[in-house]
Amino acid sequence: MTTQNTITLTRAPVVQNADADTRPVAEVFRAFVDPAVTTRFWFTKSSGRLEAGKQVTWDWEMYGVSAKVTVKEIQTDRRILAE
Repeated sequence: MTTQNTITLTRAPVVQNADADTRPVAEVFRAFVDPAVTTRFWFTKSSGRLEAGKQVTWDWEMYGVSAKVTVKEIQTDRRILAE
């Protein structure tokens, strides 16, 4: 059985990486856009790589929660804008 939870945001979420100043920019960027990397530290499953104009689903299987993410903009090694 899958449980769907609703979260109400009171402000826009911002993700920051504490290792960003010790890791090469390209490595940090790849960690967020490539689910083969991201599933090792954030969510457990993804429907695909982050690409501008694409919608992906992220799953946290241990909590029975998923999120649909629409990628608005990608600036390689600089910025990821998603909703």
